[in-house]
Amino acid sequence: MLEIKKSSISELKNASNIQELLEEYATESAHKNMPRPDVKAEVYLALEATGILHTFISKENNNIIGYITFLITVLPHYGVPMAVTESFFVRKIDRKTGAGLRLLSAAEDYAKNAGAFGILVSAPYDGVLSKILHHSTEYSPSNVIFFRSFKC
Repeated sequence: MLEIKKSSISELKNASNIQELLEEYATESAHKNMPRPDVKAEVYLALEATGILHTFISKENNNIIGYITFLITVLPHYGVPMAVTESFFVRKIDRKTGAGLRLLSAAEDYAKNAGAFGILVSAPYDGVLSKILHHSTEYSPSNVIFFRSFKC
């Protein structure tokens, strides 16, 4: 049975399959000019301790199959609290379960109840999530992000 629940970075980092999840996420979201992800749990924990970072996980049969982490903070440009996704991933084999949309919905509800004006969701440019959100009636394209590496 699929379960979506508010979680913590500690629970996520201590999951028995976290390395497998992070590896699949890193492989799928890799960008040729960016460094390979090297998760720094202490940074996540510090952000969580301030109340800025929030985490939801999806579990099936006691295994974590996906997660979403997002920040809620005042964006100086707009002067209002906004939610911004930091990481959002569901194992490819589990995407037909609806876990991704349920994670996003849980993050939206939490952010709305926390007083956020809205949520910005980042997705790889030609990735599955980008295609889904592009066809959504609730989401509209906001910005395109470009990256330039300073390391050769």
